[in-house]
Amino acid sequence: MLNKLFGWFYLNKHPEGMVPNKVIAGTFLLYLALLLQMVSNLLEGINLAAFIFLFGFLFYFIFMTGEGRKWARIVMLILILINSYALVASITHPVIVLKPHESVVAYKSPVVLTTLFVVEVVVELIAMGLLFSGETKVWFNRVRIKAI
Repeated sequence: MLNKLFGWFYLNKHPEGMVPNKVIAGTFLLYLALLLQMVSNLLEGINLAAFIFLFGFLFYFIFMTGEGRKWARIVMLILILINSYALVASITHPVIVLKPHESVVAYKSPVVLTTLFVVEVVVELIAMGLLFSGETKVWFNRVRIKAI
């Protein structure tokens, strides 16, 4: 069953050989993070067109990272670092609501969305750790065989 799933994501059909397990695990963690982000976006009430565009955009980069493209891995790293910064900024900069007799600190997102965001970023960082490990360097630097 896993072989069929890997085949669907094109993680076992490379002419250059077997994909390292860390690349497979990192890629699937990125797909899991994408799923968490899309659930979060749906709960937040994102526009349907923006949802479809964002899903397609990120799915393409994750797919190309699993394919072994160095440029896609670097783009994903940059996007994940920006996402990590957005998480830290949203947690550390709450909105302060001033009432007549007291000031109340309120966060921009509900607890459920913030929790999803934290889990998503942690999963993304673990995936990047796997994708930038020493074992995967050989896979991303391999000479590609062009199909005729």
